[in-house]
Amino acid sequence: MKETMTILSTVLRHAWAVLGEMSPWVLGGFLVAGVLSLWLNARVVREHFGRGRTGGIFKVVGLGIPLPVCSCGVIPLGASLRKHGAGRGPTAAFLMSTPQTGVDSIAVTYGLMGPLFALLRPLAALVSGVACGLAVEATEDDAAAPAAEAANGEEEEPDPWWRRVLHNGFVVLPRSVGGALVAGALVSALVMTLVPDNYLAEKVSSPLAEMILTLAFGIPVYICSTAAVPFALGLLAAGLSPGAAMVFLIGGPGVSASTLLAVWRLMGLRST
Repeated sequence: MKETMTILSTVLRHAWAVLGEMSPWVLGGFLVAGVLSLWLNARVVREHFGRGRTGGIFKVVGLGIPLPVCSCGVIPLGASLRKHGAGRGPTAAFLMSTPQTGVDSIAVTYGLMGPLFALLRPLAALVSGVACGLAVEATEDDAAAPAAEAANGEEEEPDPWWRRVLHNGFVVLPRSVGGALVAGALVSALVMTLVPDNYLAEKVSSPLAEMILTLAFGIPVYICSTAAVPFALGLLAAGLSPGAAMVFLIGGPGVSASTLLAVWRLMGLRST
C-alpha cells in the first residue's frame, strides 16, 4: 500500500510539473487561436481555395496549418469544403495537414521541446499535406463534389469581436482539448515514473524500428496536436529517439481511425 501511494504521489508530481511548464504556452496559444478565429473560419477558407487544384493545395495547407483543429474536428470542415466545390486534392491536403499542428500546439511544442521541434512540426505538416494533395490529384478523377453536411457554427455572431476572441480562445478550444491535455500529462507522468530511463532505447536499438513502432501506435489512437506534446515527452523520457517522438507528433494527431472512416465515406477508398 505504501509503495502504491509513493508511485501515485510521484505520478501526480510529474503531471503537475508538466502542466505547470506547458500552461503559459497553452494560454498564449489559446489567445492567438481566438484572434485567428475572427478571420480563419470555414467560410473564409472556402473562399481562398474553393476551386483550386495545385495552387489550391498550397493555399489550403498554408491556411490550415495555424488552425487549432483536431483530426475529428477537421472532418466537418473538410466536408463543407468539398460540398462548396473544393477539389479532392485540396480537400485531402486540408484533412492531412490541419490536424497535425496549430498555433496552440506550436507554442506548447516550443515551450516544452524547444525551437527545433516547433519548427519541424509545421514543416512536416506542410510537406505531408502537399504530398497527400498532389498524390490524390494524380490518382483521382476529380468528379463533382458530393453533397455533404456543412460544418456547424458558421453563422456570424452578433457579439463584439473581443467577446468572440475570448469565447473561441478560452471556452471553445479549452473545452475540446482541455481534458486531452490533462490526460496527456498523466500518461507522460506514468511513463516517466514507471519506465526506467533509456529502457525502450535498450530494447529497440534501431531508430527506424522505433519510428515504425511509434507510428503503429500513434495512427489508431485519437489525440489532438497539443495533447500529443506531453505524450512525446514521455516517449523521450522512456529512451526513444527524438526522431521517433517526431513521428508520433506527426502520425498521432494527423490520422486517427475515425478520420480514416470519415475520409473513406467522403472521398472514397483510393483517396483514403
